[in-house]
Amino acid sequence: MITNEVRELINSAVVKMIDKTGSPSKLAALKAKHNEKMHFIPKRYRVFGGLLQSMNIQFGNFIEELMAALISNEDRYEILTQYSGKMSNAFQLSKTNDARIDAYISNCQYGDVDVDDVFPELLQAIVDDDDQNTETFKHDIDLLFKDKDTGKIYYLESKYNDDHDTGKFVDINRKFIKTYAYLVREFGIDNTEDLVPILFFFTNKKMKGNIYVPEKTNIRRGKGFFNEFLHIRYEDVDEYLSSLSESDDVVKMFDELYHRVMSI
Repeated sequence: MITNEVRELINSAVVKMIDKTGSPSKLAALKAKHNEKMHFIPKRYRVFGGLLQSMNIQFGNFIEELMAALISNEDRYEILTQYSGKMSNAFQLSKTNDARIDAYISNCQYGDVDVDDVFPELLQAIVDDDDQNTETFKHDIDLLFKDKDTGKIYYLESKYNDDHDTGKFVDINRKFIKTYAYLVREFGIDNTEDLVPILFFFTNKKMKGNIYVPEKTNIRRGKGFFNEFLHIRYEDVDEYLSSLSESDDVVKMFDELYHRVMSI
């Protein structure tokens, strides 16, 4: 069952997104933007479409908050709050590892690479790296949590859906691996089993195979992650989100937003 805390998180996040997106300043900015564009679609519909797109982007951020809340409800885990959800973390990356990861991405794109074999070798090389010629980067971490019993740290890069275009997909995987390298140096990791990088997709949808990260060991999707790490059922969260989207209160908020946009 979903806890009251999770229900409140979901409800407040939805209301906050709708209020923020439909604010007078947001509507005025979108109206001004579309006033300058020549298009066959009426301006008010373009504005409304832009608002919905904005909410889709914000929903991705909400997924990060939701996963942090769900992990926090598990007694066996500890959220590393110094890093999780922060945009201002400063990390170091050696020039050797930087070049190593870029080369790995290129090899996966253009070479005949068995990612199940080569990816673990990459992680080991990153851990073994002793190059002290480093650069410092400001970088965000979606979620970092530790198993209290084993001390194992999990790095979760969260995405709502596996539906990214080719260019963006490459960037997601490059960032994922480089973040792992940042964290290896930050925590002084000397064993790949002590820090596990997971590329997480909230939905179960699998659009295409990942040529950079092995599916079995370092990718988790919806129900699979819930079964492995959480006591709460994925189906319960999915059902609650679906029912909330069709609830009278939420439908009313969208109706009111629609009428405000149609009157501009």
